[in-house]
Amino acid sequence: MKKNPWIRTAVSAAFAAAVLILNRAAQGHTQTVERLYSQGVYRVWAQAASAITGLLPVSLSELALLVLLPAALIISIVRWVRRRIDWQRFASGWLTAALLAYVLFYGGWALNYSRLPYAQIAGLETAPVEVNRVEELTAGLAAQARELRAQLDAGDGAYALTCSRREVLKNVNVAYAAAAQRYPWLTGNYGAPKFALLSTPLAHLNIAGIFSPFTMEAHVNAHEADVLLAATAMHEAAHLRGFAREDEANYIAYAVCMESDDLYVRYSGTLLGLIYAGNALNGSDPEAYRAVWDTYSPGVISDLRAYSAAWAPYKGKASEVGDQMNDAYLKAHNQNDGIKSYGRMVDLMIAQMLKDRGE
Repeated sequence: MKKNPWIRTAVSAAFAAAVLILNRAAQGHTQTVERLYSQGVYRVWAQAASAITGLLPVSLSELALLVLLPAALIISIVRWVRRRIDWQRFASGWLTAALLAYVLFYGGWALNYSRLPYAQIAGLETAPVEVNRVEELTAGLAAQARELRAQLDAGDGAYALTCSRREVLKNVNVAYAAAAQRYPWLTGNYGAPKFALLSTPLAHLNIAGIFSPFTMEAHVNAHEADVLLAATAMHEAAHLRGFAREDEANYIAYAVCMESDDLYVRYSGTLLGLIYAGNALNGSDPEAYRAVWDTYSPGVISDLRAYSAAWAPYKGKASEVGDQMNDAYLKAHNQNDGIKSYGRMVDLMIAQMLKDRGE
């Protein structure tokens, strides 16, 4: 007698319902989530899975999406058409797979959205930011970018890497190990980020990097400009380490870059911070922003223009759709500002600036 195929679906649905309830309940218990999950279960699971997938030179998640999943679908359709399986087994099998993917996504990573805010973990006091503080931060970052750019001795043209782009990704873990001396919550052994096989489609969707919670792999778009490559890789590596919120991953990328011994990595992080701080200042006080812009060195300006030029060919309707999809995803995960939440890293940078000065 054949087993009822819907039993496995019902069991999977029960797990999915339990994970849904757990995620809803977790939103009001950030201390518990931080202690038991983010710094406990998740760290063990993420490092173990990342150690395995990190051995592969290419992305397992993309191979699954491009090869394994289509192959499985074709095989199951052929078996259904040839009546080797009935419609109930076909439907229950794919529904079960979808439910298990939901369990893996929310139970295996997305619960990190309910962990303690990074400001609380790092002992930073964030508050409504005054425009003069944003101007002060932007001016400081501009001076720092100018100094680092001069030390790189790359001339006034766009900066070009002196090492391979893959080497930049391999060195991400070196930077995190150094940063963990100051920020111990960032410690851990994880696989290095990889270039996405689907970089061009992702570029058209305005996606510079993406993290796969199913395989614990951080991906960087291969079309990212040299100057922002390190900072973007640090951002995706922050997601791998369990920091799900975008503003926090952005700030962590900046903070980790600042702890590196590599001049280029520090410059990449500084430029990331300068872009967001500059955008925030321009939105609040365009005249003050123009005054700070006048202090940018020719090399920094060339790098900012090279960054814009790298993404210019991919701007269009698809990038607008990508922004809308990302905005909807973020809002669905309690980041109510949507894609604007990336810019809240400025609040964290100002909080760190004031803390460092004892204010």
